[in-house]
Amino acid sequence: MELPLARPLPPPIWFLALCAACSVVGLTILTPLLPLIKSDLGVSSAAVQQLFTSYMIALAVGQLIFGPVSDRYGRRPVMLIGAVLYTLGGLAVVMVEDIQWLIVWRIVQGFGAAACMAMGRAMVNDAFERSEAARQMSTISIVLALAPALSIAFGGWLAESAGWKSTMVLLTVLGVVVLLCAYLVVAETNQNKVQRINPASIATAYGQVLRNPIFVCWTMASGMQIGMFFCLNGFLAYQYQRNGYSMSEFGLWFSLTPLCYLVGNTLNRVWFVRRGIERASMLGCSLSMVAIIAMLTTQALGFTHALSLALPCCLFGFSNGIIVANSTIGAISAAGKDAGTGTGIVGAWQMATGGIAGAIIVALGGDQVFAIAALCLLVMATISVLTMMYVFNRRNTP
Repeated sequence: MELPLARPLPPPIWFLALCAACSVVGLTILTPLLPLIKSDLGVSSAAVQQLFTSYMIALAVGQLIFGPVSDRYGRRPVMLIGAVLYTLGGLAVVMVEDIQWLIVWRIVQGFGAAACMAMGRAMVNDAFERSEAARQMSTISIVLALAPALSIAFGGWLAESAGWKSTMVLLTVLGVVVLLCAYLVVAETNQNKVQRINPASIATAYGQVLRNPIFVCWTMASGMQIGMFFCLNGFLAYQYQRNGYSMSEFGLWFSLTPLCYLVGNTLNRVWFVRRGIERASMLGCSLSMVAIIAMLTTQALGFTHALSLALPCCLFGFSNGIIVANSTIGAISAAGKDAGTGTGIVGAWQMATGGIAGAIIVALGGDQVFAIAALCLLVMATISVLTMMYVFNRRNTP
């Protein structure tokens, strides 16, 4: 009887957290720079916005490509290629002045970020059993919660002090650090490579993964919850404004949400995950729904104090801290030998859900009428609860 392979030596968690953080920082650090870039290059707001959206699209699509490639050739080579692309993209952005070339190189940078982000998740799944993988993903998620806020604040200060291209220099340096660390300290973790890769085999792998209802449910719940957070970022400021609060006051109150995310994430790592990731995710999705119902109720009743929005957001942030790491690992592990393909789908869906849901909410008038936006979020919360109920019931069926 053939004995199962021992799990590979896990990469340092600090390195995997660095990979994930660099990928997200490459997106969020641009937020305070857009007006400066517009003024410096003398281009339209729409053109400058493409520097943001092109990176996000590349980050989503790249994960769909690099996931199956890593199933065939391994995680480490793909991560090295990703670090090279990320570094070259950042360096080229520093050197060029034309907005069209800036967009091209941001796409290259986004593809590099996609490889690093997807491989980080895949390596966690390769090297740890499910519960421990969820705990380690919680650690990485703590960094992911802090990185956007810090990058926005530091990026704005750095751009004002040394020009907006200084932030691209910083991203280039981070890319070099990831490349050196990947080469020096990371070993291959994929011990079950697929035998061949071509368009037909990739299509087969995607078909097998997407026909797995457990994978689809985990992925749907994960994407819905992350999409809800991005949507809140997009329209909640308008409701604070309608309630008489300034944007700086909104920022202060809304900053409690990621802090509660950190609390939920920490408790998930030390307590919830020990009860099973299905049970933890089911609880988190349920609390998320309660938070959206509370938000909708307080505003329907006419409450205008900031706490009427901030407290439900705190509960939502706490619930997300429980859900995100568990649902990500649940989906990737459900993909089995096609874990790379699975991580690509999960990452792309997480990135796409916020954009798709946000566009639908705006099209329906959710930026003007809070009830419309909140009801859309309630639909998303309901979907996540129903999908987790299916996973939980299947897991506990004899």
